[in-house]
Amino acid sequence: MTADPSSLPPIEVDVALDRLIATADVVAERPPVEASIRDDSILGAVLAAPILADRDHPPFDRATMDGYALRARDAKRPLIVAGSVAAGTPPPAEVADGACVAIATGAAVPPGLDAVVEHESTDRRDPLTIHLDQVASGRNIHPKSVDARAGDTLLAAGTRIDHIARGVAVAAGAAIGAGTILVRSRPRVSIVTTGDEVRPIDDPLDGPEDAVRIRNSNGSLLASLLTDRTTFGAILSPPTHAADDAQATAEALDAAAASADLVITVGGVSAGMLDLVPTHWENRGWSALIRGVRMQPGRPFSLWRSPDATTIAIGLPGNPVSAFACTQIFVRSWIRASLGLDPDPGWWRLPLVDPVRRNPGRPVFRPATIVMDASGRPVIRIPTWQGSGDLPHLAGTEGLARIDPGGDDQPAGSMVDFLPHHDFGRAAMGHKPTDASGAVVT
Repeated sequence: MTADPSSLPPIEVDVALDRLIATADVVAERPPVEASIRDDSILGAVLAAPILADRDHPPFDRATMDGYALRARDAKRPLIVAGSVAAGTPPPAEVADGACVAIATGAAVPPGLDAVVEHESTDRRDPLTIHLDQVASGRNIHPKSVDARAGDTLLAAGTRIDHIARGVAVAAGAAIGAGTILVRSRPRVSIVTTGDEVRPIDDPLDGPEDAVRIRNSNGSLLASLLTDRTTFGAILSPPTHAADDAQATAEALDAAAASADLVITVGGVSAGMLDLVPTHWENRGWSALIRGVRMQPGRPFSLWRSPDATTIAIGLPGNPVSAFACTQIFVRSWIRASLGLDPDPGWWRLPLVDPVRRNPGRPVFRPATIVMDASGRPVIRIPTWQGSGDLPHLAGTEGLARIDPGGDDQPAGSMVDFLPHHDFGRAAMGHKPTDASGAVVT
């Protein structure tokens, strides 16, 4: 007889991550798609092909200040002002010796001139006198092609499109013609929350039995996370909810699976009588790849794969901090892998400012903040919590700190892994392990 997967010992976090990431091929192996650079939906997408410069950057010697363009060797004598050059106006083909031209920021410097002197360093008359002892060649000029040459890679394949990358792509000519670029297919995700106790987010909970009910904060929280274009970037179907009923659960999960690469359920994955999600996937012939992870919070985390291996389902615990932590640790890595990115979301290594109680048998992932110590170094502070149901204590936190198991407290000053809630500055704190003094451990 095959053992009930829920009765098996929980697996380690790293093992669970490996099993989960191995299923990302359901999206990662799909061909790239065209996307419009003009459409805001491009934000959060990942480039499938590099963006190459279609011209030199800048395409001409560009003035970086309002002032006068001249030959640096002429700066010590009065200069005739032989016209002016505005941004976007072709410069004169030739400027006589002993002459200069007024020039605007961003305008093309005429051939043969090699410096721009700002207005405030002149008398602004004609002839022009410059109030500087020396003017160096190249002053206030952004030289032609110094940023990039035509054909250079400006954005590599694998770049996530944010506002800056979009601007660079436009500068490279990506908006010319059809204005489409190749991006990697994005994962389609459906969220199904469960439980009779869960009510819509606008429910006033003023009925006779509502004292024991809660609003669906998990659905809202996870939907916001998964559509965050800087960190997750999934394509999300409208979240749905299933009551604690086998038929309602089956209908909700089947509908979600019909249009998604990843179905995320919240609650209903433990071993209680009304934990109906595992039984549904078993009845549909889905394979249980994970049924429990040795971690706190998040022990019930589960993973199933459809019989045709085209869809996966992740079961999250119902407690909000558990659901949040598992989404950050597991779902985030899976989405990155599905987009062809490094699955590692970018853990930092920072010291604790205060001692923290450990769990003797499993790692604990605690919401935490970054503060500065007396010497101005970033350190991790972990706020007091009341367990994985304590949603309010998430407010104001900036990441998850991993506290490894042990029989005594994790001491102040010891180094811990820290995962920021958002995908910014992945290299800011570095990924190399460091000791308490901040030195890299080799």
